[in-house]
This record gives sequence, C-alpha cells and structure tokens, in this order.
Amino acid sequence: MAFACKDPNAILPVIIDLLHQEGCTDAKAIISSLFDAGRAQLRVFVSGWNTIDGVLAYRPETRFAATTRVLVAAAHERALRDLLLAAPRGDVLLFLIAGAWTLPTLAELFDGHEVAPRPPLDDPSVHLFVGVRRGSGTLPAIADETLVQGPPLARAAPPRPAGGHTLSSAKDPIVARLRDLGNAAGRRARGQFLAEGPLLTSRALDDLLVEDLFYTSDLLRDPTGAALLECAADLSVPTYRISEGLMGLITPTRPIPDVVSAIWGRVRDVADYRPGRRAVILVTEQINNPENLGMTLRTADAAGVEAVVVAGGGADPLHRECVRAARGAVGRIPIYACANLPAWIEQLRTQGIYVVGATGNVEHALYDANLPLPLAIIVGNETEGLTSATMAACSSLIRIPMAPGQDSLNVGVAAGVILYEIVRRTWRAGE
Repeated sequence: MAFACKDPNAILPVIIDLLHQEGCTDAKAIISSLFDAGRAQLRVFVSGWNTIDGVLAYRPETRFAATTRVLVAAAHERALRDLLLAAPRGDVLLFLIAGAWTLPTLAELFDGHEVAPRPPLDDPSVHLFVGVRRGSGTLPAIADETLVQGPPLARAAPPRPAGGHTLSSAKDPIVARLRDLGNAAGRRARGQFLAEGPLLTSRALDDLLVEDLFYTSDLLRDPTGAALLECAADLSVPTYRISEGLMGLITPTRPIPDVVSAIWGRVRDVADYRPGRRAVILVTEQINNPENLGMTLRTADAAGVEAVVVAGGGADPLHRECVRAARGAVGRIPIYACANLPAWIEQLRTQGIYVVGATGNVEHALYDANLPLPLAIIVGNETEGLTSATMAACSSLIRIPMAPGQDSLNVGVAAGVILYEIVRRTWRAGE
C-alpha cells in the first residue's frame, strides 16, 4: 500500500533519484512543475517496505484541461501499482510518469491515453498520460490540443449513478457481464474479476478499482452490511440489489454469498514486466489448485515480493477461489503469465537475476544457499514439482529441510518458508 507523506520537502531527494534512474535529464524542472504551484494543496504518497521505492505527488491542475496533475516515479512494478491505486478517484488526471515500462500498468488501471509531450513537459524519459481511474467515472473526450490549451476542468469526471438499483432479470446485460466473469475467457475479455463476501468487498473498496457491487437482502441483516453499502455510496460505486436466485446464477459458491463486487484487473504477459534492481520475484509453475495458488499469492504479498509470475498454465489467478484464498492480494500485487518458463529464466539470467528452483531432490539446503538480489524463486506443484526443463535452466536448486516422514510441503507454505528466509537475511543485513 501507499502511505501519505507529511513532509513533501523531505521526499524531494528520493524523487530526484528515482527520476535519474529512469534517465530524466532535468528532474528539477519536472518536479518544479508540480511543487512550485499550489504547494498548500500538494499531496504526496510513498510506497515501499523498509525503503522508499516510489513516490506519487498530486495537486489541482492550474494550466491544462485536466482536474489534477500527478507526478509518479517508481523503482519497480509493485511500487508503481501501489501508488497508482492511491491516485484520486473520479478526477481527470494528467500524469507525468517516469519510464516507458509504466505505461501498460497505467492503461490497465486507468481509462485514458498517452499524450504527446509539450514544453515544458517534454523530457524524453517522462511520459504524459491523461486518464480517469477505472470504476470511478467517465473520461471526457479531450483531444491533445484541447488538453494542452486548457483551461483546467472545473470538476471531476461525471460520476455514474450510485445506489438504489434493483436487478430482477437474468437477461439483464449487467447480469450477463457478471456471468461472463465466472469463466477465464470472460475475465480476460472484460478485464475484470469477482470478489465474494463482505470482507473481500470491503478490502476491494479500500484498495482496488471496483466497478460495481451486488448484494442480496441477507447483507442488510449483517451488522457490517449497511456500512459496506454506505462506503460504496461515498465512493460513487453503483450498488444493485438482486435475489438469491440471480446471485446463484452469478456464482456457483455455496452457501450463496450475500455480496459480490466486480473489480478491474488483468494478468498481463511477462513480456510487460521490467524487474527492479533488487527484485525478489516469485514464480509458480503449473499450480493447478486455485486455493493453493491464492494462498501462495497471499504469502508473496505479505513477504513484499515485487511480482508473481504464473507459468505453465494451471489455475487462473483471477478464479473466485484463488481470489478468496489470496485475501485481497489479487488486484494489488502484480501478477504476470509466462508461457515458456525455461526461455524466460534464460532471459532473467542474462539480466543478472539469480534464479533458484525449489525441489526436494537436491542436497543443497535453503539455509546454506546463496540468495543474492535481484532474485527469482521458482516453486512447483506438490505432485510433480518443477519440470526438468525448468530445473535445468535455473542458476541453482535448493530444498527445504524436513524431518523424516514428509517429503513435500503445501506450495504456499514452501513459498513462505523461502521468502521469509530472504526477508530475514535482508533485515539482518540492514538493507
């Protein structure tokens, strides 16, 4: 998550360093475009665990035809995603964002488009993007020339109607969309997934891009139900009351959940991913059980992993059971798909990233292993483990020591043991 910074001046050296890492030739000019006007209205957020890995700063727009100007600089994808999820809801945002690698994530999370650079915002490493956070409003039709000529918009993008709706027909297009989200092809096509139950819906409203929310009369009998609907109304998230019969068509979960939310999110191809300089990446190979994959994602999120790469097919990370087991990690932690894991491992190694495969069939134990950063850890399914091609491509192979009588662990547990050994070493080194 991103956290508010109370002293914007203290964070200036970090922003300059992050911009320089992306090749920005005039970081001070880019910063001054935001910090030198409207300082009293400036808000700054930072992301990172033990270190500051990214900064987002924004203030009301004073020149161009947008509501808010936003500067984003991040060291890696996880920090970037945390920051973008902290951007204002409903506003038309003009982003100044460092690094071309950030643009696919912007396009995933925001309805918008890149804008041609214009003086004084014409540093080649800083891209301009105008958009509205998905699920929070509609982007007005703004041509580039109109945008740069101004004047600033007087208000945010028009909110969608929220609250007070009832759905009663299975033929309603909204119900058809939700039924599409019950299968992997529909989730890919629409760029959304479902979260079920009050806890996950509440977390989604706090952190993620919620398109709409659907509830049965049972939610109103839950002490938390009224607060949940009030929160959705405050965020202009449309809510729909539906019957248990319709809810049963939307999801096969039994007992039938009393609330589900549709959330914007995709699993992108690993070709879009640019590892950070001190990355810890978790790779799963052929994890077929969605609950096991969800537990693994939850563990990776808690251990501060920069990204998770799901390889070799297996369970869909956006499957409802995976989303439930991940407890809020899906949609927040970056997740990528990889069709050819051995080839991608070779690519990582040419980039100087050490790749470690976890298996029970080697002598080299975890606690004696070399685990230098940047680092990728690969875990396989409990039945077959890693494929032989993947093991051959790794820099090294390790095993988790186990007492006699067991020869394997649940994949989520195994991932947690390894990842927290990395956390322990990092903390011990004071990094």
